[in-house]
Amino acid sequence: MSELRSKTPSWTPTTTISTSAAASTPLRGTNPLQDSFIQLERAEQLRQEGKLDRAQKICESLLRQHSDYMAALHTLGLIYADKKNYERAFDYLARAVMLNPRSWSTLTALSGVYLELGANEMAAQTLEQARAIKPQDANVLVTLGEIYRQEREYELAKEAFGQALKIENNLVPASSGFGWMCLYLGHNGEAVATFEGLLKRGVRSFEILAALAQAPCSLITVDLVSETEELGRELPQKDPHFENSLQFVRAIGLDKAGRYRLAWETFVPANLAMFASLQKEHRDSLERERVIISRLRGNSVKAFADNKQFPVSLFILGPSRSGKTTMEALMATLDGVKRGYENPIVDNAIRRAFQTAGLLTSSYFEMLPPQLYESCREIYLEELTRRGTSARVFTNTHPARIFDAALIASVFPNVRFIFVKRELEDIALRMYQRRYREGNSYSYDLRAARDHVLWYHQMMDLLAQRLPENVRIIQYEDLVVNPTGALRVAADLCGLPMPEQLTLADGDDRGCAEPYRQFMAAELGN
Repeated sequence: MSELRSKTPSWTPTTTISTSAAASTPLRGTNPLQDSFIQLERAEQLRQEGKLDRAQKICESLLRQHSDYMAALHTLGLIYADKKNYERAFDYLARAVMLNPRSWSTLTALSGVYLELGANEMAAQTLEQARAIKPQDANVLVTLGEIYRQEREYELAKEAFGQALKIENNLVPASSGFGWMCLYLGHNGEAVATFEGLLKRGVRSFEILAALAQAPCSLITVDLVSETEELGRELPQKDPHFENSLQFVRAIGLDKAGRYRLAWETFVPANLAMFASLQKEHRDSLERERVIISRLRGNSVKAFADNKQFPVSLFILGPSRSGKTTMEALMATLDGVKRGYENPIVDNAIRRAFQTAGLLTSSYFEMLPPQLYESCREIYLEELTRRGTSARVFTNTHPARIFDAALIASVFPNVRFIFVKRELEDIALRMYQRRYREGNSYSYDLRAARDHVLWYHQMMDLLAQRLPENVRIIQYEDLVVNPTGALRVAADLCGLPMPEQLTLADGDDRGCAEPYRQFMAAELGN
C-alpha cells in the first residue's frame, strides 16, 4: 500500500545490553572491559532516548579504540537505522554479523535494513538465519511480519504479528503491524480495536492516528481531531513535514465528523504545500503519461498466447481510490483466486531482467530492450508460480501497471484486465484527501488529479479497443449496486465458475463529493 504511514523501525531488536542504572554509572573505570561496556550501555540508553548524535559519538570513539568491538558495531548500526541512513546502517551491521554470525539480534536488525533498502529476498534469507537461532523471539517475528507486508502477503504478515503478540503482548510494533494488516485485509473491527487499544495504553503516534483515519467512521470511538491536536502539542520540536502530515489526519477527522467546511479549509493548505514540493515529480509524470498514451495510440497490441501451465494474471486497475480493492475483495470470493494486492511482481521481473543483462536498473517496462522480453517473462512466471501456489487466478491492483499494461499483455501469458472507473468528482476528492507515503504527485491539486483520472480513463478505453478479449471495464457505482453482475463479468473473463452463495463486504462510498461540490468548483474556477 502506497499511503503514508509514520513507521517505527519495528524490526529493531531488543538490545542485548542491560541499561539498568547506566545513567548513574561513571563512564570511566579501571578495567578496559568494564569501561567499554559501561560506555556502550550509555550509548544504547541515549539511542533509546532519541539522542542519536551523542550515542553515535560514543560508539565511534569505542570503535577507534577497538575496531572489532562487535557490540559497538551493532549499536552504531541501529543508530544509523534510527537516522534512516540505511546504507551506513548496513555497513556496520554487516561487519557485526561478520564478527559474530550467531547473533540473532544483529541478524534481525540487518534483515530490517535489507528490507528498508528494498532487498526483500536478502531480508528473508537473513531473517531465516536469525529464526534458526531464536525461532520464538517476538522481534524476529515482527521482522518476519514486515517482510510479508512488503511482499504483499498480508494474511501471513497478520499471522506473524499475531504470534509476536502472543509472546510479548505489549510489543507496540507488533500491535501496530497487526492493526495495519487488519486494515489491509478489510478486518476493520479488529484494526480499530487494536489501534484504539494502543491509545488507551497511552501510546500515541502519528501512525496510530493515520491508521484510524482510514477506518470506517462508524467503528471509531475516539475523537481524531482532539487526538491530532494533542499529538501536535506533545512534539518537542516543530517538523514542517510531520505537521503537514498531521493536518491531513486532522482534516479527515473533521470530514468524518461532518464538519465539511473546516475540513476543506484544512485540506487546501496541506495539499498546496505538498504539491509545491513535488513539481519535478509531477512534470516527469505528465511527460511519461504523454509518451505512453502516444505510443498506445500509434501501435497495435497483440496478446501473448495463453499457457494453461500457469495461473491467470488478473490486473484490476484504476486510478487511486477508484474501487480496485473492492473489486479484488469481490474476486476473492471465487474459488481458485489468490489476492496479490498492489504486488511488486512485475517491477521485480523488469528490474531483474535489466540486472541479468548487466544494464542499468530500471522499473520502466518501456525501457527494457525487446531482446530481454523472454528473460523478463521467465522471471515473472517463476515468481508468479511461487506466489500463486495452486491458485488459478492471481490478482494485482497496482495502479501504476496502467503504464505498461500493453507490454504486460504482449510479453506475459494469461493476462486479463478489469478496469474500474469511478465518478470523476468522487475520485478526485478522495485522492485530494489522502496523504500518500510516496508518488501520486497529481493528487495534491484538484485540477491535476482530475486530468490524471481523465488520462487514465483514456488509457482504459484504448486498451479495451486493442485487447477486447482480455479487457473488461466496470463502473464502481455499478459494482456497489450490483456486485453479483460485476463478479459474473470478471468470472467469465477468467474462466471461473460463479459461487452458489455470495458473501459481500460492506462499503459504499458513492457521492462522497456531494458536501464539497461548491468548494471544489471554487477551487477549479468553475
